[in-house]
Formats: sequence, C-alpha cells, structure tokens
Amino acid sequence: MQILAPALTLPVLARSILPILSTLVSDPIPNIRFNVAKSYAVIIDIFKRLPDSQTATIAQMEKDSRPAPEFTGSERGQQLVRDEVMPQLEKLAQDDDVDVRYFATKAAKAWTDSAMET
Repeated sequence: MQILAPALTLPVLARSILPILSTLVSDPIPNIRFNVAKSYAVIIDIFKRLPDSQTATIAQMEKDSRPAPEFTGSERGQQLVRDEVMPQLEKLAQDDDVDVRYFATKAAKAWTDSAMET
C-alpha cells in the first residue's frame, strides 16, 4: 500500500481501495488484519495531503515539486477518514490480537494528532 497509494487519485482510493480494506477488517488471519491497519495509516497520510481531484496524486505532486502549502488535503478526504477509515480502525483497536490493536491504535493516533493541530 505504501508504494501503490501515492500513485492513486482520491476517487480511486475511495471507490476501489477503501471497500477492499473494509472487507479485510474481518479477515480471520491476524496478519491480514494488522496489515489492513498499517494500510489505513498510509491512506490517512495520503488523505491528509491529497486534494479532491480526479487526476491529482501524491506521486505526481511530489514529482512536480509543488510547495508544501499545496499539499493540503480536501474536505472529501477528511470526510472519508472520519466516516470510513476511523470506524474500521476502532473495530481493529478492539481486536483480540495485540499486533492488530497496536497498528490500529497507531494509525488512529496519526489522524487524531493531526486533527488536534488544526
């Protein structure tokens, strides 16, 4: 996910990646679930910086060397994190597996810490 997500647009992430991750939250294999939590952490980072555009990607923005102020996320990205990512991370944070809980808590903290800064 760390390599793929920066090359995807917000609509593709929302339409294609989030539903897959949502399904995998309930996978019976703990290693799958903790990798889902780690993937959500990557998605949160992307959504914090990605504009609401049909064509913009983090990879392209970095390639174009856009200044830091242009790396601001959109309301749509924030909404996706609040409505779709955080509820799944809350489920994972209650998981029986300690590693799943750890990575879910770490991913959720990245969002809550950034929300407190704004």
